[in-house]
Amino acid sequence: MKNSLEIEHHKFAVVMLFLSALVFLLLAAESAIRLFYPWISNYDLEMFRYAAYGKMPCNDPGLSHQHRPGAYFESLYGVEVKINSKGLREYEYSYETPPHVYKILVLGDSITFGWGVPFGDTYAKLLEKKLNESKDGAVYQVINSGVGNYQIKDEVSFLKQEGLKYNPDMVILGYFIDDAAINRKIRFFNLKRYSYLYAFLLSHWNALHTNFVPRRAYYYYSKLYANNSETLNNLKSNIAELKSIVGARNTPLLVILIPDIHALKNYPFKGIHKLVANEFGSRNNIRVLDLLPFFDMDVAPQSYWVSREDPHHNSKAHKIIAAAIYPEVKTFRLAHRPAQDQE
Repeated sequence: MKNSLEIEHHKFAVVMLFLSALVFLLLAAESAIRLFYPWISNYDLEMFRYAAYGKMPCNDPGLSHQHRPGAYFESLYGVEVKINSKGLREYEYSYETPPHVYKILVLGDSITFGWGVPFGDTYAKLLEKKLNESKDGAVYQVINSGVGNYQIKDEVSFLKQEGLKYNPDMVILGYFIDDAAINRKIRFFNLKRYSYLYAFLLSHWNALHTNFVPRRAYYYYSKLYANNSETLNNLKSNIAELKSIVGARNTPLLVILIPDIHALKNYPFKGIHKLVANEFGSRNNIRVLDLLPFFDMDVAPQSYWVSREDPHHNSKAHKIIAAAIYPEVKTFRLAHRPAQDQE
Protein backbone atom coordinates (compact mmCIF):
# COMPACT_ATOMS: atom_id res chain seq x y z
CA MET A 1 0.00 0.00 0.00
CA LYS A 2 1.37 3.41 -1.00
CA ASN A 3 2.30 5.70 1.83
CA SER A 4 0.95 9.25 2.09
CA LEU A 5 4.15 10.79 0.67
CA GLU A 6 3.88 8.74 -2.52
CA ILE A 7 0.22 9.72 -2.87
CA GLU A 8 1.08 13.39 -2.50
CA HIS A 9 3.84 13.05 -5.09
CA HIS A 10 1.39 11.40 -7.45
CA LYS A 11 -1.16 14.18 -6.97
CA PHE A 12 1.52 16.81 -7.56
CA ALA A 13 2.63 15.08 -10.76
CA VAL A 14 -0.95 14.93 -12.03
CA VAL A 15 -1.50 18.63 -11.26
CA MET A 16 1.76 19.61 -12.96
CA LEU A 17 0.91 17.46 -15.97
CA PHE A 18 -2.51 19.12 -16.19
CA LEU A 19 -1.04 22.63 -15.87
CA SER A 20 1.65 21.85 -18.44
CA ALA A 21 -1.00 20.59 -20.86
CA LEU A 22 -3.13 23.65 -20.21
CA VAL A 23 -0.21 26.02 -20.84
CA PHE A 24 0.64 24.11 -24.01
CA LEU A 25 -2.96 24.36 -25.24
CA LEU A 26 -3.14 28.07 -24.45
CA LEU A 27 0.14 28.77 -26.24
CA ALA A 28 -1.00 26.66 -29.19
CA ALA A 29 -4.31 28.54 -29.31
CA GLU A 30 -2.50 31.89 -29.09
CA SER A 31 -0.20 30.87 -31.94
CA ALA A 32 -3.10 29.60 -34.06
CA ILE A 33 -5.10 32.81 -33.64
CA ARG A 34 -2.07 34.92 -34.60
CA LEU A 35 -1.40 32.67 -37.60
CA PHE A 36 -4.97 32.78 -38.87
CA TYR A 37 -5.75 36.30 -37.65
CA PRO A 38 -6.35 37.88 -41.07
CA TRP A 39 -9.20 35.39 -41.65
CA ILE A 40 -10.83 35.66 -38.22
CA SER A 41 -10.35 39.35 -37.43
CA ASN A 42 -13.39 41.48 -36.65
CA TYR A 43 -14.21 44.88 -35.17
CA ASP A 44 -13.51 43.87 -31.56
CA LEU A 45 -10.21 42.18 -32.40
CA GLU A 46 -9.05 45.12 -34.48
CA MET A 47 -9.98 47.51 -31.67
CA PHE A 48 -7.86 45.30 -29.41
CA ARG A 49 -4.87 45.63 -31.75
CA TYR A 50 -5.38 49.40 -31.94
CA ALA A 51 -5.48 49.72 -28.14
CA ALA A 52 -2.65 47.25 -27.53
CA TYR A 53 -0.15 48.47 -30.09
CA GLY A 54 -1.35 51.95 -31.06
CA LYS A 55 -2.03 53.44 -27.63
CA MET A 56 -0.18 53.91 -24.36
CA PRO A 57 -0.89 55.20 -20.85
CA CYS A 58 -0.47 58.92 -20.24
CA ASN A 59 0.91 60.79 -17.23
CA ASP A 60 -1.39 63.74 -17.85
CA PRO A 61 -4.22 63.37 -15.29
CA GLY A 62 -6.67 64.79 -17.82
CA LEU A 63 -5.94 62.18 -20.49
CA SER A 64 -7.06 58.57 -20.17
CA HIS A 65 -4.53 57.45 -22.82
CA GLN A 66 -2.70 58.65 -25.92
CA HIS A 67 -1.34 57.33 -29.19
CA ARG A 68 2.04 55.65 -29.18
CA PRO A 69 4.35 57.93 -31.23
CA GLY A 70 5.56 56.16 -34.35
CA ALA A 71 3.01 53.34 -34.17
CA TYR A 72 2.34 51.78 -37.56
CA PHE A 73 -0.28 49.36 -38.88
CA GLU A 74 0.03 48.15 -42.43
CA SER A 75 -3.65 47.30 -42.14
CA LEU A 76 -5.93 48.22 -39.26
CA TYR A 77 -9.56 47.43 -39.99
CA GLY A 78 -8.65 47.48 -43.66
CA VAL A 79 -6.64 50.70 -43.86
CA GLU A 80 -3.05 51.77 -43.28
CA VAL A 81 -2.54 53.74 -40.07
CA LYS A 82 0.59 55.75 -39.30
CA ILE A 83 1.03 57.65 -36.04
CA ASN A 84 3.56 60.46 -36.29
CA SER A 85 6.28 61.40 -33.78
CA LYS A 86 3.84 63.61 -31.87
CA GLY A 87 1.25 60.87 -31.44
CA LEU A 88 -1.17 61.96 -34.16
CA ARG A 89 -2.50 60.27 -37.29
CA GLU A 90 -1.14 63.18 -39.21
CA TYR A 91 1.73 64.57 -41.29
CA GLU A 92 4.78 65.70 -39.34
CA TYR A 93 3.53 69.24 -39.06
CA SER A 94 5.78 71.54 -37.05
CA TYR A 95 4.70 73.49 -34.00
CA GLU A 96 6.10 76.59 -35.70
CA THR A 97 3.89 78.42 -38.16
CA PRO A 98 5.51 79.61 -41.41
CA PRO A 99 4.23 82.83 -43.05
CA HIS A 100 0.82 82.57 -44.74
CA VAL A 101 0.05 79.21 -43.10
CA TYR A 102 -3.38 78.96 -41.49
CA LYS A 103 -3.55 76.19 -38.90
CA ILE A 104 -6.77 74.46 -37.92
CA LEU A 105 -6.59 72.03 -35.02
CA VAL A 106 -9.30 69.36 -35.04
CA LEU A 107 -10.14 67.68 -31.74
CA GLY A 108 -12.15 64.47 -31.63
CA ASP A 109 -12.49 60.75 -31.05
CA SER A 110 -12.34 57.65 -33.27
CA ILE A 111 -14.62 59.22 -35.86
CA THR A 112 -12.29 62.19 -36.27
CA PHE A 113 -9.31 59.82 -36.13
CA GLY A 114 -10.86 58.02 -39.08
CA TRP A 115 -11.45 54.48 -37.85
CA GLY A 116 -11.61 52.23 -40.90
CA VAL A 117 -11.12 55.21 -43.24
CA PRO A 118 -8.01 55.86 -45.39
CA PHE A 119 -5.95 58.79 -44.14
CA GLY A 120 -6.71 61.00 -47.13
CA ASP A 121 -10.44 60.35 -46.79
CA THR A 122 -10.78 61.60 -43.21
CA TYR A 123 -12.82 64.78 -42.97
CA ALA A 124 -9.79 66.70 -41.68
CA LYS A 125 -7.71 65.84 -44.76
CA LEU A 126 -10.62 66.35 -47.17
CA LEU A 127 -11.23 69.76 -45.62
CA GLU A 128 -7.53 70.60 -45.88
CA LYS A 129 -7.48 69.65 -49.56
CA LYS A 130 -10.61 71.63 -50.35
CA LEU A 131 -9.32 74.72 -48.53
CA ASN A 132 -5.98 74.64 -50.31
CA GLU A 133 -7.73 74.24 -53.66
CA SER A 134 -9.56 77.51 -52.98
CA LYS A 135 -6.26 79.39 -53.51
CA ASP A 136 -7.21 82.30 -51.28
CA GLY A 137 -3.64 83.25 -50.39
CA ALA A 138 -3.23 80.95 -47.41
CA VAL A 139 -1.68 77.52 -47.06
CA TYR A 140 -3.94 75.46 -44.82
CA GLN A 141 -2.83 72.82 -42.36
CA VAL A 142 -5.76 70.94 -40.85
CA ILE A 143 -4.22 69.00 -37.98
CA ASN A 144 -6.13 65.88 -37.01
CA SER A 145 -5.69 65.13 -33.29
CA GLY A 146 -8.50 62.57 -33.05
CA VAL A 147 -7.84 59.57 -30.80
CA GLY A 148 -10.08 56.55 -30.41
CA ASN A 149 -12.19 56.55 -27.22
CA TYR A 150 -11.52 60.19 -26.40
CA GLN A 151 -14.28 62.11 -24.64
CA ILE A 152 -14.59 65.85 -24.14
CA LYS A 153 -12.35 65.89 -21.06
CA ASP A 154 -9.59 64.16 -23.06
CA GLU A 155 -10.06 66.56 -25.95
CA VAL A 156 -9.88 69.67 -23.77
CA SER A 157 -6.86 68.27 -21.90
CA PHE A 158 -5.12 67.49 -25.18
CA LEU A 159 -5.74 71.06 -26.36
CA LYS A 160 -4.14 72.44 -23.18
CA GLN A 161 -1.17 70.10 -23.02
CA GLU A 162 -0.31 69.60 -26.69
CA GLY A 163 -2.67 71.30 -29.12
CA LEU A 164 -1.77 74.87 -28.16
CA LYS A 165 1.86 74.17 -29.08
CA TYR A 166 0.75 74.42 -32.71
CA ASN A 167 -0.57 77.94 -32.07
CA PRO A 168 -3.73 77.17 -34.08
CA ASP A 169 -5.56 79.94 -35.91
CA MET A 170 -8.81 78.01 -35.41
CA VAL A 171 -10.03 75.03 -33.39
CA ILE A 172 -12.71 72.57 -34.47
CA LEU A 173 -14.22 70.17 -31.96
CA GLY A 174 -15.75 67.07 -33.55
CA TYR A 175 -18.38 66.30 -30.90
CA PHE A 176 -20.08 62.91 -30.87
CA ILE A 177 -23.05 62.38 -28.59
CA ASP A 178 -21.25 60.08 -26.16
CA ASP A 179 -18.53 62.67 -25.50
CA ALA A 180 -20.12 63.73 -22.23
CA ALA A 181 -19.07 60.37 -20.76
CA ILE A 182 -16.15 60.33 -18.36
CA ASN A 183 -13.14 58.28 -19.41
CA ARG A 184 -11.33 56.38 -16.71
CA LYS A 185 -7.66 55.56 -16.96
CA ILE A 186 -7.10 52.59 -19.24
CA ARG A 187 -5.40 49.73 -17.40
CA PHE A 188 -2.78 48.18 -19.64
CA PHE A 189 -2.42 44.68 -18.16
CA ASN A 190 0.07 42.58 -20.14
CA LEU A 191 -2.52 39.85 -20.82
CA LYS A 192 -5.00 42.37 -22.18
CA ARG A 193 -2.29 44.18 -24.09
CA TYR A 194 -0.52 41.32 -25.81
CA SER A 195 -2.75 38.24 -25.94
CA TYR A 196 -4.72 37.72 -29.13
CA LEU A 197 -6.35 34.72 -27.45
CA TYR A 198 -7.64 36.93 -24.65
CA ALA A 199 -9.08 39.39 -27.18
CA PHE A 200 -10.60 36.56 -29.23
CA LEU A 201 -12.33 34.99 -26.23
CA LEU A 202 -13.48 38.36 -24.90
CA SER A 203 -14.91 39.27 -28.30
CA HIS A 204 -16.97 36.09 -28.48
CA TRP A 205 -18.07 36.40 -24.86
CA ASN A 206 -19.32 39.92 -25.57
CA ALA A 207 -21.22 38.61 -28.59
CA LEU A 208 -22.88 35.87 -26.53
CA HIS A 209 -23.60 38.28 -23.71
CA THR A 210 -25.24 40.68 -26.12
CA ASN A 211 -27.43 37.96 -27.63
CA PHE A 212 -28.56 36.25 -24.43
CA VAL A 213 -28.41 38.92 -21.72
CA PRO A 214 -30.47 42.08 -22.15
CA ARG A 215 -28.16 45.08 -22.30
CA ARG A 216 -28.57 48.77 -22.85
CA ALA A 217 -28.96 49.63 -26.49
CA TYR A 218 -27.16 52.59 -27.95
CA TYR A 219 -30.03 54.67 -26.61
CA TYR A 220 -28.05 54.84 -23.38
CA TYR A 221 -26.73 58.11 -24.78
CA SER A 222 -29.79 59.84 -23.41
CA LYS A 223 -28.77 58.91 -19.88
CA LEU A 224 -25.58 60.92 -20.25
CA TYR A 225 -27.63 64.10 -20.37
CA ALA A 226 -29.99 63.54 -17.44
CA ASN A 227 -30.52 66.61 -15.27
CA ASN A 228 -27.78 67.10 -12.67
CA SER A 229 -26.01 63.90 -13.76
CA GLU A 230 -22.25 63.60 -13.30
CA THR A 231 -21.79 63.37 -17.05
CA LEU A 232 -23.86 66.46 -17.86
CA ASN A 233 -21.95 68.44 -15.24
CA ASN A 234 -18.74 67.08 -16.75
CA LEU A 235 -19.82 68.42 -20.14
CA LYS A 236 -20.65 71.85 -18.73
CA SER A 237 -17.36 72.20 -16.85
CA ASN A 238 -15.32 71.17 -19.90
CA ILE A 239 -17.21 73.57 -22.17
CA ALA A 240 -16.40 76.36 -19.73
CA GLU A 241 -12.73 75.38 -19.72
CA LEU A 242 -12.63 75.09 -23.49
CA LYS A 243 -14.19 78.52 -23.87
CA SER A 244 -11.65 79.97 -21.43
CA ILE A 245 -8.71 78.45 -23.32
CA VAL A 246 -9.69 79.70 -26.77
CA GLY A 247 -11.02 82.98 -25.40
CA ALA A 248 -7.69 83.82 -23.77
CA ARG A 249 -6.02 83.47 -27.18
CA ASN A 250 -8.88 84.96 -29.21
CA THR A 251 -8.94 81.74 -31.25
CA PRO A 252 -12.18 81.03 -33.14
CA LEU A 253 -13.86 77.78 -32.18
CA LEU A 254 -16.32 75.72 -34.20
CA VAL A 255 -18.16 72.77 -32.65
CA ILE A 256 -19.54 70.23 -35.09
CA LEU A 257 -22.20 67.82 -33.83
CA ILE A 258 -21.54 64.46 -35.50
CA PRO A 259 -24.69 62.32 -35.62
CA ASP A 260 -24.95 58.70 -34.61
CA ILE A 261 -25.72 56.85 -37.84
CA HIS A 262 -27.42 53.72 -36.54
CA ALA A 263 -30.71 55.25 -37.64
CA LEU A 264 -31.11 58.55 -39.47
CA LYS A 265 -34.79 58.55 -40.35
CA ASN A 266 -36.81 59.46 -37.24
CA TYR A 267 -33.47 60.24 -35.61
CA PRO A 268 -33.80 59.41 -31.90
CA PHE A 269 -31.28 61.93 -30.56
CA LYS A 270 -32.57 65.26 -31.85
CA GLY A 271 -33.26 66.29 -28.28
CA ILE A 272 -29.66 65.59 -27.29
CA HIS A 273 -28.37 67.58 -30.26
CA LYS A 274 -30.57 70.49 -29.19
CA LEU A 275 -29.36 70.27 -25.59
CA VAL A 276 -25.69 70.09 -26.60
CA ALA A 277 -26.09 72.94 -29.08
CA ASN A 278 -27.71 74.99 -26.33
CA GLU A 279 -24.87 74.29 -23.87
CA PHE A 280 -22.20 75.30 -26.38
CA GLY A 281 -24.13 77.98 -28.25
CA SER A 282 -26.79 79.77 -26.24
CA ARG A 283 -25.02 79.45 -22.91
CA ASN A 284 -21.43 79.99 -24.08
CA ASN A 285 -21.74 81.81 -27.40
CA ILE A 286 -19.78 79.16 -29.31
CA ARG A 287 -20.57 78.51 -32.94
CA VAL A 288 -22.23 75.10 -33.37
CA LEU A 289 -22.87 73.26 -36.63
CA ASP A 290 -25.28 70.32 -36.42
CA LEU A 291 -24.31 67.90 -39.18
CA LEU A 292 -27.46 65.79 -39.04
CA PRO A 293 -29.33 67.76 -41.77
CA PHE A 294 -26.45 67.17 -44.20
CA PHE A 295 -27.05 63.41 -44.24
CA ASP A 296 -29.67 61.83 -46.49
CA MET A 297 -32.40 60.49 -44.21
CA ASP A 298 -33.94 58.37 -46.96
CA VAL A 299 -30.99 56.11 -47.69
CA ALA A 300 -30.08 53.04 -45.66
CA PRO A 301 -27.86 54.25 -42.80
CA GLN A 302 -25.54 51.31 -43.49
CA SER A 303 -24.40 53.15 -46.61
CA TYR A 304 -22.54 55.49 -44.24
CA TRP A 305 -21.01 52.68 -42.14
CA VAL A 306 -17.41 51.50 -42.26
CA SER A 307 -18.67 47.90 -42.38
CA ARG A 308 -21.85 45.92 -41.80
CA GLU A 309 -20.78 45.26 -38.20
CA ASP A 310 -19.41 48.73 -37.48
CA PRO A 311 -21.39 52.00 -37.69
CA HIS A 312 -18.34 54.24 -37.60
CA HIS A 313 -18.56 56.89 -40.31
CA ASN A 314 -17.05 55.75 -43.60
CA SER A 315 -15.36 57.74 -46.39
CA LYS A 316 -18.72 58.77 -47.82
CA ALA A 317 -19.80 60.18 -44.46
CA HIS A 318 -16.45 61.94 -43.97
CA LYS A 319 -16.89 63.61 -47.35
CA ILE A 320 -20.27 64.97 -46.25
CA ILE A 321 -18.76 66.28 -43.00
CA ALA A 322 -15.89 68.02 -44.78
CA ALA A 323 -18.24 69.65 -47.29
CA ALA A 324 -20.44 70.93 -44.46
CA ILE A 325 -17.51 72.39 -42.53
CA TYR A 326 -15.84 74.11 -45.49
CA PRO A 327 -18.07 77.22 -45.78
CA GLU A 328 -17.97 77.65 -42.00
CA VAL A 329 -14.17 77.71 -42.04
CA LYS A 330 -14.10 80.21 -44.89
CA THR A 331 -16.49 82.47 -42.98
CA PHE A 332 -14.40 82.19 -39.83
CA ARG A 333 -11.23 83.04 -41.70
CA LEU A 334 -12.71 86.13 -43.30
CA ALA A 335 -13.77 87.32 -39.87
CA HIS A 336 -10.47 86.42 -38.18
CA ARG A 337 -7.85 86.98 -40.84
CA PRO A 338 -4.31 86.36 -39.53
CA ALA A 339 -2.11 89.44 -39.30
CA GLN A 340 0.27 88.22 -42.01
CA ASP A 341 -2.64 88.06 -44.49
CA GLN A 342 -3.51 91.67 -43.85
CA GLU A 343 -0.07 93.01 -44.72
